[in-house]
Amino acid sequence: LITAAAGGAGHFAVQFAKLVGCTVIGTCGSKEKAEVLRGLGCDHVINYKEEDVAAEIGRLAPDGLDAALEGVGGTMLQIALDHLKKKGRLLQIGYISEYPHNPDAKVESSKNDVDASDLFWNSKTIQRGEQTIYGNAWPKDYGAVADCKARVLGLFEEGKIKSLVDDEEEFVGLESVTEAIQHMLSGRTIGKVVVRIQ
Repeated sequence: LITAAAGGAGHFAVQFAKLVGCTVIGTCGSKEKAEVLRGLGCDHVINYKEEDVAAEIGRLAPDGLDAALEGVGGTMLQIALDHLKKKGRLLQIGYISEYPHNPDAKVESSKNDVDASDLFWNSKTIQRGEQTIYGNAWPKDYGAVADCKARVLGLFEEGKIKSLVDDEEEFVGLESVTEAIQHMLSGRTIGKVVVRIQ
């Protein structure tokens, strides 16, 4: 499962998972995003605004999920946790539904068994029974993942992965960073939000 699968991190995760042979379920919030995800190879797309995510995951993965990349938090995080296999793994890479820009952030925070903020900002790894939940696995030493960068760029150069850049709005100069962040948090974006620095 990849939540927010059409986002800046999610669209890459879909492609990486497909490259290693995974069956991918992706969530998104619009028909346009669903179409993009199908184009990237996503096997099953769940539009959370039109479908019952928990019911769909139960239908598509009745034995549970082996792994989940979760960046939404709140209700979506709990749904992912509830559908993990007994020895499933979840990597939490964000919790956007619980960020302060959302007027329902406190309600969303109350909807999951784990403290998403603590898990993320303290890069915790916790056990939930036999399940493993990883919070914000960004490396402390980026030198440790230098080979990964070269591999990803190589896959891009070979045309094996695409990098999507949101084209709804253009942001130029440091003075546009605030607007770019607001746009990124709007839920309308597909792919990365880029600020061009001249």
